[in-house]
Amino acid sequence: MEITIPKKLTNNFQSHLFFTELQASTKRLIQDEIILNFEETKLIESNLFAVLGSLIMDLERRKNKVRLINFQDSILNLFYTKKMIKGGMKKDVWKSLIKCQFFKSDDESELTDYLENKIFPERPDVALNPQLKMAIELCVAEIFRNAFTHSNRKEVFISHYVSVHNKKLIISIVSKGVNIQQLATSVLKQAQSGMGAIQWAVQSGTTSKPFKHKGMGLFTIRQFIEQNDGKIQIISGNGVWKQVKKRQFSKLTRKEYPGTIVTLEFNV
Repeated sequence: MEITIPKKLTNNFQSHLFFTELQASTKRLIQDEIILNFEETKLIESNLFAVLGSLIMDLERRKNKVRLINFQDSILNLFYTKKMIKGGMKKDVWKSLIKCQFFKSDDESELTDYLENKIFPERPDVALNPQLKMAIELCVAEIFRNAFTHSNRKEVFISHYVSVHNKKLIISIVSKGVNIQQLATSVLKQAQSGMGAIQWAVQSGTTSKPFKHKGMGLFTIRQFIEQNDGKIQIISGNGVWKQVKKRQFSKLTRKEYPGTIVTLEFNV
């Protein structure tokens, strides 16, 4: 099976929809060969590597052989290309080629280390003030804790993208397993659509009892996003919800994502 990767993979609904449908079209493949052809791809925003990494890991767990081929020069440096071998084949491609951070426990010291050493290093072109840095860390930590608390799988992928031109920091947190639609159905004792479930999760006062974790909550993150004129987007099950500044949008998708993708966009 060969998949042609789009010309642009950016932090928008169309790119996430591409990954959702790719996940659906490959979820039953076992001991097959999957070729991801980047011949047409000229732009990738690297926060999407968390989504790509989790997809490839699932494929390789089912003993599929994944190949990445035909990288354009414009995106070559985004991958660990020095570890590639002829034809783009390598064991554990998600780990060897994809620049994303994989967490297999909810140890927040590992998350702090990632934030401090990968996301927050001093950059001459993008500077974070201490208050903004702390707020971003709190938001990411809350999503991180939620992922481990609710997904019932001990694995989370995180990657980020810094737009120097637009002075934006974009962070994607990806978990598989129990999604928000399933969680809301369990808590509310009534079947929920993916869109309705996310809308429930982001409201003030929403609680996921009897779960032990009690953090700042998605509603508080939304409040900070408003203050920052940023963006939050959540894809879970067959629902998509996003808030851009103070405006909210939601819709249903044709295919279900088997987990949750939360993307936070901050003006820095």
